[in-house]
Amino acid sequence: MDEKIYQRYLETSVYTDVGLYKDFVLSLPDDIPAIGMLVCDQITHPSMYFTEPFPYLEDTYFGKFASYPKQRFKNEDELYITAVAMIAGILRLDGAGFTKGRDVTKRITVSCRQASVLFSAILKAKGIPCRSRAGFMDFGDAGDSYTEHWVNEYWDFRENRWVLADVDGYYEYEQRFGYSQFDLPRRKFVTASEAWLGLRKSALNKKLDLYTPDPLQGVCEYLFMDFHALLNNEIFYSYQPLYLREGIQALGEEELRELDCLAELLAEPDKNMKKIEHLWAANEKFSVLTNTTQNIYCDVFQ
Repeated sequence: MDEKIYQRYLETSVYTDVGLYKDFVLSLPDDIPAIGMLVCDQITHPSMYFTEPFPYLEDTYFGKFASYPKQRFKNEDELYITAVAMIAGILRLDGAGFTKGRDVTKRITVSCRQASVLFSAILKAKGIPCRSRAGFMDFGDAGDSYTEHWVNEYWDFRENRWVLADVDGYYEYEQRFGYSQFDLPRRKFVTASEAWLGLRKSALNKKLDLYTPDPLQGVCEYLFMDFHALLNNEIFYSYQPLYLREGIQALGEEELRELDCLAELLAEPDKNMKKIEHLWAANEKFSVLTNTTQNIYCDVFQ
């Protein structure tokens, strides 16, 4: 592969730059699985507080969820959008650093996008090319259902390949499926482009578990998150192109075909990077973003 392809993923964004925490980050282990396990040990997922606790998870990973302070948000994603914010939050809760087996009361409560950003930031700071990816994960091992998720790809210089890793969790922390969550089989992850093209062609043979009632809308959101992440702009969940503020239903067939072309490019990002960069620069519809708050302001002042 052209060295320029993976070297670009040493570059940081406002989300993955570690700022004044550079020396702290460099003091962390250099072994990638060890880094991944440490990231797992500093966070807990918001969903844990809205479902029936599993004794296995409480005993093995987190401690008792009932001990989590009542005054804290049970979803802190909006507090910790950047790697700098996450590191600061983790150290505020426990100044000892990134500690192994941290109790749930000392963890930040963030979801997969944040975990992916933090892992990318640490690896980039250590000189390891890494990128975040948005798509759909098989959390089991049978391919029965794929859930909205963010993961990472880091460059393995020895094997000359991108390695798929997931640092948001515990679901195979002990390698119970026979492989590490820090070197996952490709079949575990459906990219947003594969999902989009499969839905558009009525050829997707995998069940997607989405939080939106319209599958194409949900996949479109992940398509743009993946597009931006591949350009080192790991946008937050609620950030979407301004022209889509009325939803996918407002698009005509020509605009849907534009998204087909985007998905085809993202299906092979390394091969198509120049064309992807051209889209970023030339098609403002794809790069000018809004969020929920901006939508409210737009409605008020129009």
